[in-house]
Amino acid sequence: MMQLFWEVPIIFIALLLLTRLQGKKAISQLTYFDYITGIILGDIAAVPLVDEGVPVTRALLSLALFGGLSILASYLGTKFRNVRLLAEGEPVTIIKDGKILEKNIERIRLDLDNLRMLLRKKDVFSVADVEFAVMETDGCLSVLKKTAQGTPTRKDLGLKTKQEKPGIEIIIDGVFDEQKLKEAKLTKKDVQNILKQHKIKDIKEVSYMEITGDGKVYLDRYHDQLH
Repeated sequence: MMQLFWEVPIIFIALLLLTRLQGKKAISQLTYFDYITGIILGDIAAVPLVDEGVPVTRALLSLALFGGLSILASYLGTKFRNVRLLAEGEPVTIIKDGKILEKNIERIRLDLDNLRMLLRKKDVFSVADVEFAVMETDGCLSVLKKTAQGTPTRKDLGLKTKQEKPGIEIIIDGVFDEQKLKEAKLTKKDVQNILKQHKIKDIKEVSYMEITGDGKVYLDRYHDQLH
């Protein structure tokens, strides 16, 4: 029993340090990878407290190794998009141009009843009111309503409505998104010409490029000149 008085503080401090090293994220931003990692770390820390046969040194070494791998994966994810997609997945479009994409819904194991429930949480009570909906990596649903359903609506005011569309990501982390290029009906040469207009010689200088819903170009460089 007396052994717990020094084992508990040691494990507590180890978990505290690992948590601080892993960085800060809101609960709503945790991905499935983060969630599972947290559960496993908690289980590892609890083993020597409930099983006297497991030495605390073994638990600390396990925490250090598993926590270190988790931190390494997070770090690599911030540097390389492919690693980030492998660990966290990517957002999935489930409604596009007001149409439900059944194949994508099946892919993420979502049924229509749950989809409608998620929409209601966004104050959307009819799928017909939705232009785009995306399932994010943290399990939350992002929704773009049709312009005519705004509050107050342009329709209510007797104004001509213009359908809103989400931006199309062309460059992410200095790399072309081939699928999005096709969606935007652009070639790499078209994008390179746009970059030249912004005095950018190499795609690797670009952190993020998007064609907005109204056809404008949004660019963010790795080394922005802030004033």
